[in-house]
Amino acid sequence: MPSDRSSAVRAAFESSVDVFLAQVVDVAPGQWALPATDAWTVRQLTAHVVRGMAVMGDLLDSGAPPPDELLPDAASYFRSAFALEGIHEGITQRAVEAAAGAPDDLVGWAQQVGAGAIARAAATADDAVVVHFAGSLRFVDYLGTRVTELVLHTFELQEACGRPPDAPAGAVAVVDGVLLGLADRADPVALALALSGRRGPTVCNVLS
Repeated sequence: MPSDRSSAVRAAFESSVDVFLAQVVDVAPGQWALPATDAWTVRQLTAHVVRGMAVMGDLLDSGAPPPDELLPDAASYFRSAFALEGIHEGITQRAVEAAAGAPDDLVGWAQQVGAGAIARAAATADDAVVVHFAGSLRFVDYLGTRVTELVLHTFELQEACGRPPDAPAGAVAVVDGVLLGLADRADPVALALALSGRRGPTVCNVLS
């Protein structure tokens, strides 16, 4: 039987996929070329998220032998990934390539991949091992990294399309837990100002 934590992460994943897909459906034809981040258009951001959902199945099916030691949690996955040289440049380029190679029906592709990801997650045990180049971890912990990416990128998509950032409370709770696990990566003054509701001169970013 799944633990309370596992049930919460699994519910957060399904709801965050659903919200992301709902936002993609509402993208107007003229909005796909709008800037969504410093590096990506709305189309490229969407392709990045869809590719991330598709990769989950690829990793589970890779047959790669798990290592003796696993990363302990979702925050450790991000910490390990961001320590790799050129990681951000690689992510940016793969998103550009994913958008260029995406089907003309980007919405249909997103819906198909999202439905497949939800079904695959439901059929995968918590303790299944995901072998990733940034480090290997239990599936339930990997799912927490997917919730984090889905929610944060959905915020970017919403803002690019003129909508207020919004996500299910359970999904945001998972994301906040992961980000707080990376709090030591933030400028401590900026973190104190952000968490106390004060405005500071620096941006508090644990994912840079």
